[in-house]
Amino acid sequence: MSGPYRRVEDVRRIAVLRANAIGDLVFALPALDSLRAAYRQAEIVLLGLPWHAEFFAGRPGPIDRVEVVPVYRGIREEVGGAEDVASQERFFAAMARERFDLAIQIHGGGRNSNPFVLRLGARVTAGLRAPDAPPLDRWVPYIYYQPEIHRYLEVMALVGARPVGFEPRLRLLPGDLEESYTAVPEAGPPIVVLHPGAGDPRRHWPTEGFAAVGDALA
Repeated sequence: MSGPYRRVEDVRRIAVLRANAIGDLVFALPALDSLRAAYRQAEIVLLGLPWHAEFFAGRPGPIDRVEVVPVYRGIREEVGGAEDVASQERFFAAMARERFDLAIQIHGGGRNSNPFVLRLGARVTAGLRAPDAPPLDRWVPYIYYQPEIHRYLEVMALVGARPVGFEPRLRLLPGDLEESYTAVPEAGPPIVVLHPGAGDPRRHWPTEGFAAVGDALA
């Protein structure tokens, strides 16, 4: 584990790498809130996916802006989508022009994501580090079995950001509710959603378990 936990001075712009699915974003929200509270005047830029850019457009919260990452091994992988070196080079050139004061990696253990973050050219880097990952300026060990919310709060502590809460929160926009009513009528019966799938094998549950829950709720 690296150095003392201290706040980075004179921070105007922060990059946060978290380019994955909606559930992964939800677990990172308390950490993003703590980062916003510690660096109120800084611009926080999420390095994410196209859906992040659409979702956070005009939405109050810890994220000021989204920059969409290119297809990149271990960061953004798409079925049938090949890596384009020219697109990657353009992305990193644009990120260098951002002159990030701080770049934070909360996208896995760092085998691929730490080299990605180091290429941003930030003044200070911080994040997770598995045994096979290169070090950042400040890092905490990536522990495979660890509560996700606590994992990312530990990363934010590296840059002096203290927790402001442990419950994921998002601001709703008027359009969110209007869109939800098109799928679920407001006056309809209560609905329970079962989500029988996960990209991470640690979160896989036997099919019969989901079936039993569904039967109990029906």
